[in-house]
Amino acid sequence: MLCVDDVKTNLLTLEAIFESNDEDYNLLMAMSGQEALDILQTNEVDLILLDVMMPELNGFDTAKLILKNKKTKDIPIIFLTAKQDDETIKMSYEVGGVDYMNKPFNVTELLKRIDFHLRLKKSEKLIHIEKEQIQSLINLQDNFVLLTDGVKAIKINSAIEDFFQVKSISEFQEKYGCICKTFIEENGYYHLGLVDTEELWISDVIERLKNEDVIVKIKDIENNNHIFAIKAVKFENSLFILSFTDITSMSEQSREYEYEASHDPLTSIYNRNMFVRVMKEKIKQRIFTNKGLSLCVLDIDHFKDVNDTYGHLVGDNVLKHLARLIEKHIRSEDLFARWGGEEFILVFEFGINEAYRKVEFLRKIIEKENFGTVGSLTCSFGVSEYKYGDTLESLINEADKALYEAKASGRNMVCQI
Repeated sequence: MLCVDDVKTNLLTLEAIFESNDEDYNLLMAMSGQEALDILQTNEVDLILLDVMMPELNGFDTAKLILKNKKTKDIPIIFLTAKQDDETIKMSYEVGGVDYMNKPFNVTELLKRIDFHLRLKKSEKLIHIEKEQIQSLINLQDNFVLLTDGVKAIKINSAIEDFFQVKSISEFQEKYGCICKTFIEENGYYHLGLVDTEELWISDVIERLKNEDVIVKIKDIENNNHIFAIKAVKFENSLFILSFTDITSMSEQSREYEYEASHDPLTSIYNRNMFVRVMKEKIKQRIFTNKGLSLCVLDIDHFKDVNDTYGHLVGDNVLKHLARLIEKHIRSEDLFARWGGEEFILVFEFGINEAYRKVEFLRKIIEKENFGTVGSLTCSFGVSEYKYGDTLESLINEADKALYEAKASGRNMVCQI
């Protein structure tokens, strides 16, 4: 503890008080503000008793310098003064003092106040140590870990600092404010476009987590995409702690597996299983809308002759060539899949008349195309339209009937049911 007073007898009085007390105080004495500042540069001090009325550098100015210094700014200061006016009392607190006492002071009261502030200082130290330990613990996590009120980040770990290349929480707040603003708006990933207002995002995430995984995509400073799975916990004081686990590599592998499971390995368009899954959803949606839905089954005419004459490798190249050609001339929202062998299937979200015109256009495109070794080819097409009560099976059966009619009528034509 540091005692500062320009009157030596006052310092001796304080020394006598502390020496006669049961508590073991380690005392330092200074007779001016400047001497106090010098002592603080080389000594650890837990509390300062500071006289207000001193020559050259008074107590208030000394306190300002102490609290301005990064090393000494957290030391509690108790002012001792013979002045009892309101202005002096007000100034004692405005400059940063934690308490004040009038001279002559009551010894018991002085010791109690000193004991209180030393205990408070000790508690603050323990809290600070605990915060540092918690910060060190979350810094050990490879995951992003942050504390937020849902609007701005309050505490972040080093993994976040490294990812976003920021040096502190304040720099992160200045650049991003809320981590939710870094989420990329893309189908299949969580983003702010899914909530009415930004403030609701974290509550929405917690609600979604009850039934599903919440996945977000975030770019790093080098513009690389990273995919994270979020976990979130709410505390009673309206604070939330969030954990972001980087699943980029897992997600990429999962997408590869999903692609292999849903796409035809030869033509790279949807396979039969994926077509059935998507089409059943489309039929479910049509129950509640009046939009058209048409299906077309197409078959390469005399494809067996291609395989028999040129071999299966050439036949495979024809299938790939045809798939690329059709993809080039349909819309991204049209459903296109390999049904099996030389059969393909197309679905358009419009009525049968428009579907017929579209398929007839494709028939002419295919007829004019040069397929390399085999030259020109033709296809036959059967078109059906969804009607209330239809199933996928009934819709395909109708298209198959139309396809059979096209083949029976000479091939290279479009028939509809």
